[in-house]
Amino acid sequence: MPAVVRSVRDKEPSDFRFEIESFQALVNSAARTKSDSIESSEFNAGGYSWVIVIYPNGNKKDNGAGHVSVYLRLVNKPTGGSSVDASFMFFILDKARENYVTIHDGKERKFDSGHLEWGISQALPVAAFHDAKNGLLVNDSCTFGAEVYVVKNTATFARLSLVEKQTLRTTTWPVYDFSLLRNETYSPIFPIEDRPWRLCLYPKGNLKGQERYLSLYLYLDDATDLTGGRKLYVECVLSVRDQRSGSEHAKSVGFWFDMYKDHHGFDDFLPLAELNNPLKGYRENDTVIIEATINEMFLLTEIS
Repeated sequence: MPAVVRSVRDKEPSDFRFEIESFQALVNSAARTKSDSIESSEFNAGGYSWVIVIYPNGNKKDNGAGHVSVYLRLVNKPTGGSSVDASFMFFILDKARENYVTIHDGKERKFDSGHLEWGISQALPVAAFHDAKNGLLVNDSCTFGAEVYVVKNTATFARLSLVEKQTLRTTTWPVYDFSLLRNETYSPIFPIEDRPWRLCLYPKGNLKGQERYLSLYLYLDDATDLTGGRKLYVECVLSVRDQRSGSEHAKSVGFWFDMYKDHHGFDDFLPLAELNNPLKGYRENDTVIIEATINEMFLLTEIS
């Protein structure tokens, strides 16, 4: 493993800064959806698109246990055997001293179709990152950055912010006369954090779940403001209630919404055989009760 070089510099990164607010909430949200990494928005450097990938508790597959691991991923997959040769430097803002900790290994990497991601698995010890006197994680907020040395490019800045809870984030949708449904069916619109949402079910399944599963999706009914790099990350739980036992069949997952992708969910949410089983309580008096809970929401914005 190449030696990691850490130093301090006053100048901010020239290519990209990535501010994360409510860092621990985002880490907890990722963990609940069985993800061990945080990914930034795309940024341009050297004529290519990149993202920063952060492992807050270390990339254990790359000997990163006990450390914060940081990687650079090439978004534009090279074709025809081509590659992009680049070196890079990562940054973490020291808010206490108003400068940046720089981290690099001085190596040039070849990004090609077989290896789109390179980085530093032991960028910084987790304990040092969380130590308040180091100024890297202050009020649960931190800023990472990157410089990619291909060709100097215009810097961009992105911010990932926690959407504070202002409204009830659970909705209940009783679906009556379920046996009469033939096609996709939508719930009434319900507001959460000033955004209109609705649920959609396919009683006979959709796509890969057709004729075998109940398919269930969450829709953002108006995503017109999610343009220009703005995205909304939603960690939610979708469930069908067992009306006899009070338990539920539930799936927890995280989704990104924008103007090009306004719905997410499951083609194979619940087997129809289980839904229609008279020994279970998912369908009582020809009524199915569906619930959705949004646990966390994060808004990604790009500032030029």
